[in-house]
Amino acid sequence: MNQQQVRDFFALNHTRPKKQLGQNFLVNPEVLNIILEAGELTDSDTVIEIGAGLGHLTNTLAERAKQVIAVEVDELLYKALVSQFSIDSRVHLLNADILKLEFNSLFESDDASHLYKVIANLPYNITTPILWKLLAHQKQIHSCILMMQKEVAERIVAGPGGKEYGAMTIGVAYHAETTLIATLSPENFYPAPKVDSAVLKLTMHKSPKVDVEDEELFFKVVRTAFRTRRKMLKNALVRGRFASADGLAAAFEELGIAPERRPETLDITEFAALANFLSQC
Repeated sequence: MNQQQVRDFFALNHTRPKKQLGQNFLVNPEVLNIILEAGELTDSDTVIEIGAGLGHLTNTLAERAKQVIAVEVDELLYKALVSQFSIDSRVHLLNADILKLEFNSLFESDDASHLYKVIANLPYNITTPILWKLLAHQKQIHSCILMMQKEVAERIVAGPGGKEYGAMTIGVAYHAETTLIATLSPENFYPAPKVDSAVLKLTMHKSPKVDVEDEELFFKVVRTAFRTRRKMLKNALVRGRFASADGLAAAFEELGIAPERRPETLDITEFAALANFLSQC
């Protein structure tokens, strides 16, 4: 679907794309090919599409996958999708807010080996809550191809030591392997967003990347550490009251982690080891 077609649709319906819903429609067909190649779809796949829009990608997905569950919150767009796909048994349409939708209702198969793939052009203002919702279902989802703001994608794939590296990096890495597929300039969309975008692939781990004894404590340690990322690790964690100063000193010595290091220099394995030690204190 090109820019003029999108314009014509909204003109015909006497309205405009809704900023509050983050409606920026992909109008470069070459990017669709990038998304499809990254998704590695087969005719046995069930794809969940978040934000089906005007159905251009939906139609292409239906040609390659066994089934497409297309979720669209905008009632006007949903009606257009119904008109387009009402007799297509491969496409199941839902008029729903993805943040309010109970995800387990989408996973219809009782076969634990049947995994789903997610493809989404995420509204930039709610990227993070959608991301965490997807990661919470890593056992049912095989992979995700997500369009998001470039800066967010760069934080997710960052390595230790850089300014982009942080709690989000580690949180996502705990659940999935991340790959930055492509970066896109605003003119690939209509209306054009004010920021660059990126296509990110998440391939879910069958089990978390690191073994932690207390998952809640692990994430609390990570969040606390990065809350004052420029401070030394020992000072950042003292505020979290995970252990006494002596207990923290013992943890650093036992694990070979210099207490003067800044949080942004620790990788996920070191954070896991630290959290596991503190869980015994």
